[in-house]
Amino acid sequence: MSSATKIEIHPAPGKRVAWRRVVLFVVVVAVAGGGIAAWRSHMNGANAASHTEAAAEGPASEHAADGPVPVETVRLAKGGIMKTSTQIGSVHAYEEADLYAKVSGYLAKLFVNYGDKVKRGQLLAVIDDPEIVADAVKAAADVKQAQAAVVQAQAFIEAAKADRDASSSAVEQAIAEVDRYVSMRTYHEKRYARYKDLVQRQAVAQAVADEEQEGYESATANEAASRKTVLKTRADLIAAAARVKKAEADLEEAKANVAVAEAKRVRADVLVNYTKIVSPYDGVITKRNFFRGAFIRSAVDGGAEPLLSVARTDMVYVVTAVPDRGVPFTDVGDNAEVTLDALGSTVFKGKVSRFADSEDPTSRTMHTEIDLPNPNDQLKPGMYGIAKIILDTAVSKSTLPASCLVGESHGGKADIYVIKDGKAKKTRIEIGADDGIRVEVISGVAPDDDVILSTSAVTEGAPVRSVRDATGAPIKTGEPAGKTAKE
Repeated sequence: MSSATKIEIHPAPGKRVAWRRVVLFVVVVAVAGGGIAAWRSHMNGANAASHTEAAAEGPASEHAADGPVPVETVRLAKGGIMKTSTQIGSVHAYEEADLYAKVSGYLAKLFVNYGDKVKRGQLLAVIDDPEIVADAVKAAADVKQAQAAVVQAQAFIEAAKADRDASSSAVEQAIAEVDRYVSMRTYHEKRYARYKDLVQRQAVAQAVADEEQEGYESATANEAASRKTVLKTRADLIAAAARVKKAEADLEEAKANVAVAEAKRVRADVLVNYTKIVSPYDGVITKRNFFRGAFIRSAVDGGAEPLLSVARTDMVYVVTAVPDRGVPFTDVGDNAEVTLDALGSTVFKGKVSRFADSEDPTSRTMHTEIDLPNPNDQLKPGMYGIAKIILDTAVSKSTLPASCLVGESHGGKADIYVIKDGKAKKTRIEIGADDGIRVEVISGVAPDDDVILSTSAVTEGAPVRSVRDATGAPIKTGEPAGKTAKE
């Protein structure tokens, strides 16, 4: 009596093999007598049948016995690929100033140190320079002296105007005297002529005529003298008017001297103020290079080190470099997200505030700044991390997972498999941006087309069916749109 065991080995589903099945009979001959001959005869018959079956079957009928191939499917997802620039960024104080001494002297007072919070206009340090203080006192005295000269010049003008008015009156009086003396001379001239006539007619004595002649000549002399007085008073009037003009000029000079003295005083006060170092804005002291008693050399005299440094930190800005391919899409107001190594996964949101609008010819990147509020003083200048700028959201486009593509894309064209009438149909589509995870689809796919997600086990015309989810509905949407391209 003999017995045999039959073992069948099937290939894994989805893999193409030349043989539909390999039949291997293992005959265990328990007893002797014709067992081996019977086993060889059975193997020859099985091999012949296997060759005949394999020749009759082809790839299209591989799953004929098992039904359509189960596949995952997706449909177009609204929203294109979000274009971003993700680069290293570093935090900077919104404003920062090195405070140098404008005057040289000894550091008399120092009110702050590293890390101290300060307010705008707060006194931080005082430099002792007695000479500058003395110059300021002298400048103030010079101003008072110049102002007194102005008052004096104004008094001279009043006096000169009074003299001019008096001279004008004297001229008028002298002219009146001339008129009076002309009248007297005319009167005596007529009397003298009348008495001369009487003397010729021997009506009166010659002595009487001589007396009248003397009166006439006296009146003529008085008239001449009065005319000279008019000339003199007019000359005095001209001189008085000239003195008025001089006094007015002296006043203008005195006023100019006041202006000069004021300018010197202001300069002296400025120098005095330079001995006081004040904060230009609210912030924090980030550097202190000297202590009280140290001699401070002014920056004008070659002082190279600042006395103090103060930074404004209620706002900060992050500096990043946008690569060449992202430059055309960068705009002021673009949303940005910043994560810093020192602060873990915390995301700080801001906007692009400014950029160079020009690329560095060496790195081919554009200097870009993102302002961030810092009310809790959490962000420290010098921190670094990753700055992601949202350059373009492309909300009007649609995408598919990159795994839907069959082979490589060329010239903006690619192939996918779409389920049509229960079979896989290769379809040519036009694509746009591709970030390696998703691709933008421009045309070639309808919104309700079921696109096969993984095409490695699919051939043209193969029967396929969409995999169902736990509810029994077909899976028709892949990964959500919005995957970003890191540039």
